[in-house]
Parts: sequence; structure tokens; C-alpha cells
Amino acid sequence: MQPVTPISGLDDAELSVVDPVFVLCHARSGSTLLRFLLDAHQDLACPPETNLSALCAQLATVWSMIEGAPLSANRGDEPPAIPDAAIAGTRETMDRIVGRYLQRRGKLRYCDKSLGTARYAELITRVYPAAKFLCLYRHPMDVIASGLEACPFGLTGYGFDSYNATTPGNAVLALARYWVDNTAATLAVEERFGDRCLRVRYEDLVTDPEGTAARIFTFLDADQVPAISSLCFSEERERSGPADYKIWYTSEVSTDSIGRGWSIPIAMIAPQVLATINELADKLGFLSIDGTWGTSAPPKDMRVTDGDPPSDAHVPTPDGQTNVAERRVGASSEPMNSKALSIRLRDGLAGLTPMDIENWGPSVADAFSVIWVPRDPTESTERWLVDLRGRTVSFISHDQDDSGWDVIGSADAWDQVTGGRVNLSVALRSCQIRYCDGDDPGPLATEARLRILAYLLGLGTWGRGPIDAQAG
Repeated sequence: MQPVTPISGLDDAELSVVDPVFVLCHARSGSTLLRFLLDAHQDLACPPETNLSALCAQLATVWSMIEGAPLSANRGDEPPAIPDAAIAGTRETMDRIVGRYLQRRGKLRYCDKSLGTARYAELITRVYPAAKFLCLYRHPMDVIASGLEACPFGLTGYGFDSYNATTPGNAVLALARYWVDNTAATLAVEERFGDRCLRVRYEDLVTDPEGTAARIFTFLDADQVPAISSLCFSEERERSGPADYKIWYTSEVSTDSIGRGWSIPIAMIAPQVLATINELADKLGFLSIDGTWGTSAPPKDMRVTDGDPPSDAHVPTPDGQTNVAERRVGASSEPMNSKALSIRLRDGLAGLTPMDIENWGPSVADAFSVIWVPRDPTESTERWLVDLRGRTVSFISHDQDDSGWDVIGSADAWDQVTGGRVNLSVALRSCQIRYCDGDDPGPLATEARLRILAYLLGLGTWGRGPIDAQAG
């Protein structure tokens, strides 16, 4: 542990305040889980968001004014030059606040997890010369998905408001810009203060919590704590203050949230913003986002590498596939879990008459595939090729797929739609199920194809008439 600064006069006891640890993060990045993990260590105390860094900036501004230093021309900005006396005064005030908290918790080192801390990094290094930064990142599309889930009635809170105000009507673009700005700010801190920074990705944290925790504690010169990923969910974690709304009903680290951004339509992200996203994602070793995003089964891992990112996310892999997404698509030789879906499709085909097929016309010219994505990311995606003219439903692998169009959905989505709990149109509009084609057949043909799918799944009999006479 690093040298400490003695502080006396706190309840007649002498305290030693070590320079804090600061988590540089943004909303929906897994920062509350990281806070729980840090706070579970016997020597580390990490409360809910305190905005400690912003308080440092306010105190430094006040002290600078008192010292007679020139202030910023823009009200609220940090002074252009903060005198050493202001830095010392800010440190003294902050140590008294932090020292009391450490004394009450019986801990040795304070950890701060507050949104937007990266913008104050330079000031923090002056107030706390031995401070360290944990730089937390998460794949951009999963952040967007999580932000939409957290704000179902409009983007408010979490720092989203200003982005939503400048991008009205497009929450996806607003969250994409939010991710770009905050990620770029944290990377800038890494580039400037690399010796005191440790990069942590959310995906690392949930796929290998023990290994990631060990790496963090080594960086902080703290003792290792076996099984800390279980200890972090004890009742000792403070429940006051801002936090991830899901954390209080979580009892273990889970990878369930990895890949949820696969359903986000990238067409809603402006090309220049998407280009910046991919540039930053490449630096972080994340899977890049291109025109195929969301048109196949989701990847089991949003990372490209465990170490330094390659220059191209679509590089050959040991198993001969070309990228993470394609590795995820491979299917076993026999179906394991989606038989119920195939039986539903076969029953629909069995009810067809030659007149039905004739009425459907050009819409049935191409066979189509129905893709079932398992709940468990370690299991293989399963594909069924539906040939209407041949009146067959065949289990196929990715390499055998020569379908004209695809319909992709998760196991839960298919269960809910076929069970009548979710309307097919609702599932399509919310991207729980996705329709994909490569020939841009037009809206009428697309509607016709989806009506055929609905009929085969037994979701309505209205699809048996001449449904695409105008599709062209």
C-alpha cells in the first residue's frame, strides 16, 4: 500500500488517508457491479456515486478565488491556473470528508465511482498525486440497449438528457453520441496518465470476475480476496444513492447482458458517428459494427481480443472462421432445442394446398431460413430452411444456408410469439425478431413474406389469399 497522509482531529483519533482510486465510467457500463466488487475488499470502501471529483473542482474554484487567482471567463469552468494553496486547501477538505467515511467503515482506502469523472482527471492528479484510475468500458451497442431498457419512457437521467435534447426522436443516436463522448474522454486519460490507469472492460468483468478482480487488486497493491465475486453481493453493500436499478435483485455475476445490443438497428446511427464508434471500439478490442450487424445470430463475445485490439475486427481465427459473429452462427449436425419451432413450421406446411402456393406467387420463389438463438451463449444457433414449393423444413448448418431471406429470433422471442404472449408485429418492431434479406424486395414483398411466416406459425389464417399480387 502507498504512503499515507496523516489526518488528526477527527473524533480524537488519528486517521491515515491514502490517495483514492477513481473509476472512470459512464452510465450502463457495469460500474455498479465494479463498485460492489471493490467495496467487498476488506481494505477498500466504495460508496454510491458521490460526485467527489466535481466537488474537488468546486472547492478548487472557491480556493482559487480566495487566493486571488484569475477565474475562467465561462461561469462554472475550472480556473485557468489553480494555485498550489488552492490545491492544498482542497486536499485538506476532501481528506476530512473521506477520512470520516473510512473511519466509520473501518477501511483503509477510498474508491470513488461517479459518472463523468474523466473530465476532472488533471485536477485529480494534482489533488491526489498517487491516485489511480480504473478505466471501465463496455461495447457501445450493449450500452445503447441497456440505456433504452433503463429509460423506456424517454432518455432522462444518467447524463442522457442533453444528448436526447439535441437528437429528438432518435434515442439510439443520442446514446451512440453519449458513448462516443464519454469513451473518448476516458481513453484520453489513459493516453495522458497511462502509468496510473488500468483498463477494465465490462465483458472481462462478467466473464472472468475472479481473474479481473485479481488483476485490479494487483494494480492497486491490495491483497487478493478469493471468491470475491460472491462476497460482493452480501447485504453489507450500501443501498443509498444512485445505482443500477437491477443490482438489488441480483445474486451472482452473469453474462446474460452480453450481446443484447445485437438487436439495435444501426441504420439509426449517423454514418460519421458510426465511424467514430468503430475507431474507438477498435482501440478497445471490441467487435466492430458493419452492415451485417443484427442480420445473423449474435456473437457470443463482443470482444475481438483479450489484449491489444487488431486493426481489423474481421481477422481469421484458429477455427477457420472469419469473425466472432460467424463463430456464433455455426450449428451442430442435429437440432437440440428448437424442435418445437420446426414442428410448428411443418404443421403449417402440411395445411397448405396447391392453390395457396399459387396465390402466394413470387413470394414463395425463394426458400427462407428461420434462425433460433439459444439462451445459453455457449450453445450453437440452430437454423431451419423452409422450402414452400418443396414443402419441406430441413435442419441446416450455416454453410448450407442458401435462403433468399431470414428471420432471426432468440429462444425467448420465438417462445413468446408462438405461445401467443407477444404479437409477431410487436416482436418485429422491437427487434426481438428480425427480418433480413439481401435483395431489397420492397415493402409489399416484405409484408407478404411476413404474412406467410405468420400463417406457417399458426398465428392467423388471413395469409392464405393472393397476398403479393402487387409486390412486383
